[in-house]
Amino acid sequence: MSVWSELRVSWQAFKTRRKMNRQFGRREDPFSYATTPYEAARLDAMDAALGPGRLEEVLEVGCAEGHFTERLTRRARRVTALDISTVALARALKRAPGAVFVAADLMTWAPRPEAAYDAIVLGDVLYYLDRPGVGAEFAALFPRLASWLKPGGRLLLAHGFSSDKELAHRRSFRERFEAAALRLVSETIPDADRGGVRCLLSTLEKI
Repeated sequence: MSVWSELRVSWQAFKTRRKMNRQFGRREDPFSYATTPYEAARLDAMDAALGPGRLEEVLEVGCAEGHFTERLTRRARRVTALDISTVALARALKRAPGAVFVAADLMTWAPRPEAAYDAIVLGDVLYYLDRPGVGAEFAALFPRLASWLKPGGRLLLAHGFSSDKELAHRRSFRERFEAAALRLVSETIPDADRGGVRCLLSTLEKI
């Protein structure tokens, strides 16, 4: 990245971190992961999309307070979970102490050199990164993430939407990963909503 690119990305990360720390600082579970049928259906669908059997290594991006991370630790030998909010991560560590938690911005973070993931999970995170001023950096994220998967590894995208325009935007994330040589396995919208918000769940695979 150039100096100007690093400054733009850092500024966006600062704003997002401040927003999410403020959100999680108001109360525990501000997005009602533990209490709404919508979130229960979303997490169940994500779990099923990982496929049967035990996984070796998983990366979760946007782990929040660790509600899905807790499930992942029962399915994988090693779970690395990222979030930009340190407030959320402090709670996630208590919920899923078996995971490795990292406070980081996905736009600049990279795994350890030898890492290769059986699955990468991105839940309600990409639209926070898709911002004016960092378009080139955001576009570079898709092939970079795809390169972290093992052959046969799965990428899960779970993003909420409340309009046709937002649905098209969420589908554009999946299309960018297809352009990065991942194959679409399935795409569903679980049968639950929360105040008009539904979830688009896309599952892709590295060939």
